[in-house]
Order: sequence, then C-alpha cells, then structure tokens
Amino acid sequence: MTTIYMVRHGETEWNAAHRMQGWSDIPLNEKGREQASFAARKFESIPLDAIYTSPLKRAADTAEIIRGKRNIPLIEEKGLIEINLGRWDGHTPDEMDALYPGQYDLWRTKPGEVYIDGGETFADVQERAFAAFRRIAERERGKTVLLVSYMGCLSTILFKIAGYPLNDLWKHPIGNCALCEVDVDEQETMKIIKWAEDDYIPERLKMKVPFGRVKK
Repeated sequence: MTTIYMVRHGETEWNAAHRMQGWSDIPLNEKGREQASFAARKFESIPLDAIYTSPLKRAADTAEIIRGKRNIPLIEEKGLIEINLGRWDGHTPDEMDALYPGQYDLWRTKPGEVYIDGGETFADVQERAFAAFRRIAERERGKTVLLVSYMGCLSTILFKIAGYPLNDLWKHPIGNCALCEVDVDEQETMKIIKWAEDDYIPERLKMKVPFGRVKK
C-alpha cells in the first residue's frame, strides 16, 4: 500500500484579505506559520519517506515547518503548483467586480466553467496535478509521502479520484493546513481516507469564511 498525505499551505496575507491567489509568490503570515506548526505536531509520529511540495513559498515553507529537523527528502514538484490566475491574480472580490463583471460570482458558483484571461482552467489544473500525483504514487510505491500544495490543486486531485464535477469544487473546502489522505493499492486503485481533516488546528486559527467579500 502507498499512503499519500496531502496538506494545504498555511495562511498568507492574501488569504486573509480574500485576494485571488495563484502563482504570485506570497509568503506565510504569522498565523499561517502557527497553523503549519500544528500540522507539524500532527506529523511528528508519522514516518514519512519523502515530502513533495510546490516551489511557491507558502507551500515550500509549510513543508519545511512540517519536516522540522527530520532527515526527510524535500522534493519540488511543479505539477503541484496552484492554478495560474493570469490577470486575476491579486485582486479582491470588489476589484474583480469592477474589472471583470460577473466573473467572481461565476468563480464562486461554477468554477468548472471559468476561463481566466492569461491563466488556466480547473480542467487544466486537474490534468497536470493528477498526472503529478500518479507519478509520485508510482515513484514512491509502497511508501508513505506527503504532498504540500493548495486548495484548488489538491481539490482537483480528490475530485478526479471521487468522480465529482469541477463545478462542485468549493462545496468541499480544504482549510489552511488541513489534511487529506489517499491510499493506493498494488492495482493502483485509489481510495480517499481523509478529506480536509483539521481537528488538530485550534478554532482561533481557522478562517471562518474561506470565501467571500471582506466586509467594509
């Protein structure tokens, strides 16, 4: 059996401000680093053969915090990078409304139908993220590994395994530093064991409204 754990990165200032966050390389904020420290405690007793991470800081730093002082290989995997948001990157919901009328509401309600100028669709993300997931599962056959990535990216992998439509992507949110687990057997059958488990993250550190417009 191959066990693949997946963790979303810790919070950034753009998360807190509900800014669209794709390939912009925004670091963890203080809260995000604290979230990652609780994820590290969760993994203290879990032997890991390798940790794979997106190259962006918010994921790579989360992976480093979880690894701690253990001698575990930390491997960059570009296939695990977040969705490319093109011209949308960095905008708040109100800015999106002004610049791209109706597109933020479409993003929230039917993400599988969104086309981003200069960016990717979630079908694009799912194709390359799931391909990366399968490569890692094959490379690490029989081992236990951790992938550190993003809600959009990790959700598309889980949706592929579960057979869910991409328009339902936000109906199953993954909080900052929440844990997912997929087991892959010798026949390459994939089974989701955990999805967005975050009981080890204190309530005070959880984002109460993961999406939406910041109240003025």
